Amino acid sequence: MKIKQLKIEGFGKLINQTYDFKNLTTVIGDNETGKSTILAFIKYMLFGFENATTSNQNYNPLDLKRYGGKILLLHEGKEIQIERVKILRSGKPSFSCELTDGGIVRELDESAWRDFIRPLNAKVFSEIYSVTQDNLQISTVKDYNAERLDEEWRMSATTGTVALFDQMQDLARTRDDIFTTSRATKKPLNQALADISTVKEAIIKKTAEEAALLPLMTKNEALSQEIVTCRDTQETLDIAINQGKHRLSYLAEYQEYRQLQSQDLTNILSSEEADNLRQKHGLHEKYSQELVVLNQKISENTVALEKLETPKNQFLKNAKTTSRLDQVKLAYPQAISAEQQIKQLTFSKQYLIIAVIALILMGISFLINPLLVALFLVVSIVMFVLQVRMSRVTQAKLATNQAVLSDFDIEVAYFSDWLPENCLTVADKIAALTTIDKEVQELKLLLSRYDQRETIEKMTALQALDNAIFEELPDIDTAPKLLAQWAQQSRDLLRLTRLKEQLSEIFDLTIVFNGNKEQMVVDQKIAEKAKGAIKLNALIDEHARNLAVINQQKTDTTLANLSAKLARKKEILRDHLADFATKSAEIKLIEAVMMSLSSETLPDILTRASSLFSRLTDHVWRKIYLEKDILWVENSRQQSLRLIDLSTGTRDQLQLALRLAFIQSKHQDFPIFLDDNFLRFDSKRRLNFSNMLATIARDRQVILLTSDQGLAIETKGTIHL
Repeated sequence: MKIKQLKIEGFGKLINQTYDFKNLTTVIGDNETGKSTILAFIKYMLFGFENATTSNQNYNPLDLKRYGGKILLLHEGKEIQIERVKILRSGKPSFSCELTDGGIVRELDESAWRDFIRPLNAKVFSEIYSVTQDNLQISTVKDYNAERLDEEWRMSATTGTVALFDQMQDLARTRDDIFTTSRATKKPLNQALADISTVKEAIIKKTAEEAALLPLMTKNEALSQEIVTCRDTQETLDIAINQGKHRLSYLAEYQEYRQLQSQDLTNILSSEEADNLRQKHGLHEKYSQELVVLNQKISENTVALEKLETPKNQFLKNAKTTSRLDQVKLAYPQAISAEQQIKQLTFSKQYLIIAVIALILMGISFLINPLLVALFLVVSIVMFVLQVRMSRVTQAKLATNQAVLSDFDIEVAYFSDWLPENCLTVADKIAALTTIDKEVQELKLLLSRYDQRETIEKMTALQALDNAIFEELPDIDTAPKLLAQWAQQSRDLLRLTRLKEQLSEIFDLTIVFNGNKEQMVVDQKIAEKAKGAIKLNALIDEHARNLAVINQQKTDTTLANLSAKLARKKEILRDHLADFATKSAEIKLIEAVMMSLSSETLPDILTRASSLFSRLTDHVWRKIYLEKDILWVENSRQQSLRLIDLSTGTRDQLQLALRLAFIQSKHQDFPIFLDDNFLRFDSKRRLNFSNMLATIARDRQVILLTSDQGLAIETKGTIHL
């Protein structure tokens, strides 16, 4: 896999930048120009964004909201384009991956991409393929003795990193924190053993103290048993006393039961007879009350009718009065019309006036024109004729209307005694007659209300029903007393039944209960209980005194507490032992894995590393080999030295050779990133380093990030920041 191009939208200080990569790409720039930022961008594009922490730098751009970009890869003839973009402070980062193979584009999701690039991940990228001065650094002799330094070197050469060695050292450190030797008293495991020993001594001491108290404790146990026996006796007496008091509390009910049992409770009536008697008596009472009400109503109506017997009421209830009222009502319209017409009739003199005027004009015309005289004469004659004819018509109408009013007055004359004196007009007379008609109607209503016939008929019927009851039950008036006796006997029978059910659970009803005798038995048991209470209190006091003596001789920590404490200490010891055994097993497992790897993969890695190391050092050092778990290096004079004896720069070159050899041994087609890891190389070995990278770049992509402007001649793959 090779990186072809980076397109950075925004990542740290790099904004809208595009970088093309070759098989050997050198990124040159001063400090803080973005070399480490480019390396981090490649890691984030391949394996995903990482949150800023104490170990991760924050690469959020300051002036942009978009964070991320694209990376273009080539792998086995396929072109892969990955884009990761994150909008700051909103949502999750987006991811897209397009794989183009022979013109066919296939999209991969995050999971498919991680499967595609496996076994590579962010950790392997940072610890193996990103070669920096920091992750090449092996601890110095100040940190370890020679043996441990050799072991770390061997592990680093075998696994490509010191992470497994650091893990084993952490396990050994935590294991040693638990236990080293029995003389290390501050270790948790030794402290747990000491605590267990201390608790066991306290238990032995406590057991001896309790053995000395054994006779007193035995006596106290006997007292406890006797106290229990006395309490049982007291409880038995309590039960007997309570039972006796319970029976005595029902003495009144028992006496009532005996009294009811001695009575003759044979019912004088059956239930059907009692129901019939109650029903008939209820009807008799109802009829009697209704008859009283009807008699009272008849009396009241009689008084009311007597008050209505006045002369005017006699006149009003007369049938002739009603008939004459109906007749006169028919004459109302004609009388009103006649009166109105009489008022409207007037004797007009207009024709007479015209005739007089014509005569006057005629007299004047004698002096003017004889023809006018004749004309005015004719007019005056015609006017006189018309005046006479109009007077006759008016007289006839007046006579007719007066005849109508006369007939109406004749009809009204029947009511003259009851009409007001000032009734002169037809309207006044009609109003007075309307009042009389209203009084007639009201009187009829009153008379119908006080009609006695329906009341008398109803009273006669009720009297007949009541007489029928007397014929059936002549003593119906004594029914309440008889029913009261029957009800009392029924209640007594019910009470007797209930008392029998209630008392049968308390008394033997076949035997006469003697209350006085029972009271004497209860008093006797109360006296026995009082004596037993005195004895019980004495036993309790003695037991309490003995217990106080026992408790005084005991320490604050009881044997049970010590046993519980011992169990807890054993649990703690068990946990420490399990933890110690687990960590020891993990260390042995790592050592076994390392031994296996050392025998299988380390020879090939050392062969490759020997070649690289020889080239870096101008063949001053020719061979790296393992002997008795110790790494040795052999120079051109066939002298062998341990790694601890090498100079600092030579150790850096050796470690770089081992890392590159490890990467080559895994046959993973992935770029190697080198970030200023040659700072302690001299000029000759820097040149050898540059030439070696060019050789490695023939087989895999090499990306070098450096601030050294004179490291190598610029090529097409050089990027200046």
